[in-house]
Amino acid sequence: MSSPPPVRTEFKEAAEILHRFQTLFKLAKYYEPNNTMVQEQAVPLFDRIRAVQEEHRIVQINVSQNSVFVNRSRIKFDSASFHVYKFLTGLFQERQLGTITLSAGVTREELTRFMIFLAGLETVKDEPYAHLLRRFEAASFPHVALEMQGAGQVSENPERNAARTYFLGIHHLKDLFDRNRELLNFNLTKRWIQSMFNYIASNESYVQGLANTKNFDEYTLNHSVNVCIFALAIGRRLGLSRQELTELGIGAFLHDLGKLDIPREILEKPSRLDPLERNVMERHARFGAEQLVELARSRNIPIRAIQIALEHHSRVDLGGYPKYVRKTDISLYSKIVEIADTFDALTSKRVFRKKVYTKEEALSLMLEKSGQEFDPMILKAFIGMVGAYPVGSVVFLNTEEIGIVFANNPHASFAQRPKVKIIADADGNKIDGPVLDLTEVDAASRKFRWTIIKTLDADLYGIPVADYFLALAQ
Repeated sequence: MSSPPPVRTEFKEAAEILHRFQTLFKLAKYYEPNNTMVQEQAVPLFDRIRAVQEEHRIVQINVSQNSVFVNRSRIKFDSASFHVYKFLTGLFQERQLGTITLSAGVTREELTRFMIFLAGLETVKDEPYAHLLRRFEAASFPHVALEMQGAGQVSENPERNAARTYFLGIHHLKDLFDRNRELLNFNLTKRWIQSMFNYIASNESYVQGLANTKNFDEYTLNHSVNVCIFALAIGRRLGLSRQELTELGIGAFLHDLGKLDIPREILEKPSRLDPLERNVMERHARFGAEQLVELARSRNIPIRAIQIALEHHSRVDLGGYPKYVRKTDISLYSKIVEIADTFDALTSKRVFRKKVYTKEEALSLMLEKSGQEFDPMILKAFIGMVGAYPVGSVVFLNTEEIGIVFANNPHASFAQRPKVKIIADADGNKIDGPVLDLTEVDAASRKFRWTIIKTLDADLYGIPVADYFLALAQ
């Protein structure tokens, strides 16, 4: 048996995964699923995948531009492992396949079924990926996702790919809002959502950082993409399946579609709406649902997306709008989107409201309405996800330095100690400082080196938070 290819130390299991993947594929091509050799080779592959998932939650194999990546680290092959490279690039090219993603929760049985499915699939010349996808969806693999060749291209800078995908979502939504909605490329929408979910699973903090992008002039577009990101992240925390997350993402992405039918003078009115104007604005929920019902006839829009468009301003106590006569509850997906929608709206500049709430203020306001407007369980999951200091929060440290929260600490006991990028020194000078881990302890004093004293209002100080995340994509 040849030696596995060398990889970066942070993905030391990656080479063995690729090697075992090839071995199991070849056995699955010629032997029955219950064959002893097939079952024996499934065990080490599953064990190595699970080991990587314990730290990174997903295992993603990508072939892009004649390179092979595992979890976005490029794998280097030598002469002894070149056969693995040749096999993978040939397989992916033959089926127009770009990415295989194995999410946390995949079982050995599901993994084995998928490998047997992939190995047993006949090759076709015309549209091989479409042929693969039709049979893949029919076979049902809830913890496995596929992407077409060219979708989610990998480079040495995964942040660049995530940022590019983020803005592609805005452009896609703009096309939908500017043109006839009958031209909606629903397959493109689904692929975008699946790609964005992969980035969330790979680097949730960075994608939350991108959601700090706020375009005042195109609020609805930016807001819809941000709501989709937060909704997908919440759904992932709640353990929704890949299919359920796709339906949730579609609903979140299109939740404000009904605003197309609201007059611009009402949407952009710089002061509080009068009762008549408010009544017109509230119709956007019903308009959006009606439009999605029309699109569903030709685009296979999921019923959950229609529910989200109708219910995303409904409260758990059935207040809000639209008003219901006999309804006793709203859908789980609508409850998720309502929380994501409210959080992004409160932390965004609006034409009718001078106040832009900090993330901490927004969470505090939302907590006050837990059980009335928001589902307590989902709100708790959301707050646990964004952390005590949400990504993008501007903070003042005990060293009198100013920084931006770049990543939450996943351990609950260190929720108050995220990773912070320093943007100003103790004298107030703007600097491109390091990213500090606030869990670091001084060896002499045995005390934490840095502690957050308070949060600052980024809008008040004119700090362009999103720019610091976008800089990583340069």
